[in-house]
Amino acid sequence: MMVCCLMILAATSYGQIEPWIYYSPWTGYDFSTECETGQTLYYRIIDSVNYEVALTHPAPYSYVTLDFWEGFDKPTGDIVFPSEVTHEGQTYTVTVIDDGAFRQCSGMTGSLIIPNTVTFIGYYAFDCCYRFTGALEIPDGVTIIGRMAFNSMNEITSVSIPNSVVAIGEKAFASFWKITAFSIPESVTYLEPGFIWACSKLVTLEVDENNPVYYSESNAVIERETKKLVQATKTTVIPEDITVIGAMAFEAVENKGNLVIPQSVISIEDEAFKYAHFTGNLNLPENLQYIGKYAFYFSYCTGALYIPDGVSFIGEYTFTNSGVSEIHLPKSLKTIEWNTFYNCTRLEMVEIQSEVDSIGSGVFQHCDRLNCLKVHCEVPPECWYSAFSGVSRDIPVHIPVGTLADYQSAPYWNEFTNFIEDGLMSVDENEASHIQISVYPNPAKEKVTIDGIEVAEVKVYNALGRVVKTVRNSNEINVAGLAEGVYLVRITDAKGVSQTERIMVKR
Repeated sequence: MMVCCLMILAATSYGQIEPWIYYSPWTGYDFSTECETGQTLYYRIIDSVNYEVALTHPAPYSYVTLDFWEGFDKPTGDIVFPSEVTHEGQTYTVTVIDDGAFRQCSGMTGSLIIPNTVTFIGYYAFDCCYRFTGALEIPDGVTIIGRMAFNSMNEITSVSIPNSVVAIGEKAFASFWKITAFSIPESVTYLEPGFIWACSKLVTLEVDENNPVYYSESNAVIERETKKLVQATKTTVIPEDITVIGAMAFEAVENKGNLVIPQSVISIEDEAFKYAHFTGNLNLPENLQYIGKYAFYFSYCTGALYIPDGVSFIGEYTFTNSGVSEIHLPKSLKTIEWNTFYNCTRLEMVEIQSEVDSIGSGVFQHCDRLNCLKVHCEVPPECWYSAFSGVSRDIPVHIPVGTLADYQSAPYWNEFTNFIEDGLMSVDENEASHIQISVYPNPAKEKVTIDGIEVAEVKVYNALGRVVKTVRNSNEINVAGLAEGVYLVRITDAKGVSQTERIMVKR
């Protein structure tokens, strides 16, 4: 089986080892012996020709107790794992540490010394063995480190990866609270998302300059071919040429400053900023097209959130528990996935553009401060039963002129009692006129200039649809007194032709 695994790795192109391979299903241990420090260890014969064994667990995995050692005494105290073991007169070499071999054996202490004969470390091999201390040195010869292999070994102070390792699994090194630096050798050509996770003191992340698949910049691991940022630290500033923020790249990274995502980014993958502690407004790049599920789950970002035109997919739970106060969705979005804005308790206003045709379950559930909906849809979007659970049904819901009867009869929309047929909802931006105008700067801090039209009147509408400023016979709008946020500007020329533009005011 080991030979097969290595053949799979060898035959797979760089960075494309997928799906992640298991070592083998557990079929029970073959024998047990005491090691030199007195603990009973269990072994499984994996090669009877070359006399190789795996260190394994003694019991089948229990889905009730989550235990691989149920009914057996777990090893405790300082321990020496052997590189060779004798059974019935035959000496075997230890080459594998099985999936779950020592999972939750938290009584083991001292240094974790892995035999230098080992070539494969399986899933959950030392998961939750949190009393090991000191440096963790993976021996030269190990090729694969499985998912969660060393999860929650929070007393380890440093990790050394040899130039034999080719693949590291998801959360292989999770909750290493004391490490400050991590280096990836030339040999590693496959990293699963989140291979380092919740390492709160990690500041330095480096890749050997000869690595053919990855490089490091700004204490981040980046895939050469795709310009995907694979893993970050709390000191990472996203480089300007990054095109993809990879899955789990910033997950549980405790960066408490502002998040700056460069304009080059077109995709933010699943869980990219989950549990990341970035603060302030979230400004998404104008070229963005995709936001994966849980991408900003439990984000601390605040203020107005403008999803740029071009984003066609926002995954489930993406902004759950975020601190945003306004949400402006783009025309390019057709479906709002389940629980996208669930429990956004500071959310006050939502603007839904005209192409949305479906709002999933729990999308705005428990958004109990929501006090204004602006819906541009001529046809009420299909709405799941809990989409607005917990939202007051007497808040103003602005809808296009002539659609009142449709909304009052549509399932779940008909529970709202304060519909307002609003002409502003009936005209898409730039739709009413072929005049090419420009409004700049946008975002603006103090003043906005309108070019390409002789302005007769300008009305500025806030997120609640209220007129907050009117300017006549001037191509300049003073916005210094307006609160930060997104506004609609209705511009009318001398002939009475109007068109609408969107501006953002930032401080």
